[in-house]
Amino acid sequence: MIESRLFRTLAVPLGVAILFLLITPRLCSRAIVTSVANRRAAAHPAAAPVSRAGLVIDTPAPLETPAVRFPDGLDAGRIEYLIEIDQSFAATATMAVTESAPITPELVRLQYVEKHPDGSYLPTRDGLINVNGATETADGWIVPVAQRKFIGVRKIDDGDDGVDVHAVWQWQPTAIGAALLQNPKDHVMTAEFAGGAGHWVLARWIQPPDGELK
Repeated sequence: MIESRLFRTLAVPLGVAILFLLITPRLCSRAIVTSVANRRAAAHPAAAPVSRAGLVIDTPAPLETPAVRFPDGLDAGRIEYLIEIDQSFAATATMAVTESAPITPELVRLQYVEKHPDGSYLPTRDGLINVNGATETADGWIVPVAQRKFIGVRKIDDGDDGVDVHAVWQWQPTAIGAALLQNPKDHVMTAEFAGGAGHWVLARWIQPPDGELK
């Protein structure tokens, strides 16, 4: 009896131990194989397929503006200097302060002029102080509204006695002229330069700077 009870008592633990010894090696083997496979997959990921569907846009390269070719001894700086000292370009745009002048409402708003009984507009003390370059004439008070500003050379062509320079300029408004020229536009001019290397001069205007305020 005692041996039978002892056998029953030990049978269950022994069975569990045998099952553990049989199953554990298989589980460990599977875990090792899975781990190795995962490492290989991480080291060598599969290349993602390239999708050729959808809209493919080929952006063309921007068009380049041909560079200006300057003759020997004549560059952009020399051209700008010779144009800026010419009176046709250097002359300031002025305007007489009259009843119909577009600059008059701005000067009245700033209290730089006042209207007299005879209908004329004369400068106030503040106007005399703040408006530089103004002059008093028989036609009334003349005020500067803009100055030409050289922008750049557009192109150079061979001319009869030298080269023809095509350039761009804009009006640069004065403090009071800013109300008239809020967005200055490009103007073009063409001048003939002659003399050759070391002696270039502005010989004549083919298309002189215009006087239109825009």
